[in-house]
Amino acid sequence: MQGSPGPAAGAETGSAAGAEPISLETGTDVGNGRPTVSHDGLMVRRRAVIAVHPTPEFDLRSVRSSLDQAAAGNGMELYEISPDVLDPAVLDHLVPELIVALPPDAVRADAEQVAERAFGPEASYPGVEHLHVALVLVHDLRFTLASTDPGALLEFIAAEGILSDALGNYATSLEGSAVTVSYTGPLLSDALVEAVRTGMARSAGVTSGDVAVTPRSPAGEGVDLSKEPEPEPESGQEAGSGHSGNDDPGHEDDSRRDPGT
Repeated sequence: MQGSPGPAAGAETGSAAGAEPISLETGTDVGNGRPTVSHDGLMVRRRAVIAVHPTPEFDLRSVRSSLDQAAAGNGMELYEISPDVLDPAVLDHLVPELIVALPPDAVRADAEQVAERAFGPEASYPGVEHLHVALVLVHDLRFTLASTDPGALLEFIAAEGILSDALGNYATSLEGSAVTVSYTGPLLSDALVEAVRTGMARSAGVTSGDVAVTPRSPAGEGVDLSKEPEPEPESGQEAGSGHSGNDDPGHEDDSRRDPGT
């Protein structure tokens, strides 16, 4: 049975309303290893991404515009995604100022084609100091909570801020008598998933068990994380699983540097 969607208008929200504070790092987990994740299968997908670090004098908006135009030429739309989807080893030498994901059905070859369309052949990337084309693992989740007043519940969830803290980028919608939260981004630990469920449930005055966690889409091919090699660690750290370089099929990477840098 669902409770009220939250306090009346004008009441305090979030931690100011007495909720216990939760220490979260947006969209990911503290540490460089893969978090403990039991929500996999169709809830984890491979996504092709392009990460770009432009030269200091180059306008970031121009970089994004070039990528968007190139993707549109292939009938695709690009989506911003957190850099934390990249392996620690990649982030150790490239913290991209821009990273975009291709649509779910795109493969690495599509990303390479978009990058070449946007910036020219490998030997002539104008304004781009460094870029990576990679296949990464992302969580593709949907949180659903039924309510007698889904509109008010959605407003209260947004005011509380737990989703922004835990997920970073996400989308919300009303489906009948339910609120849905859709997330595609860095892998979330079981603890973070439970924090989201708890935050949504608290907003509705129910328990976290009332918040369903399902794949964002039932179609396509998911990932069994128990069969995935651990991500390559930052340079100077020992790999815990003995895997390094590009032998991780979940994090294939192709880095390219402007020869003038």
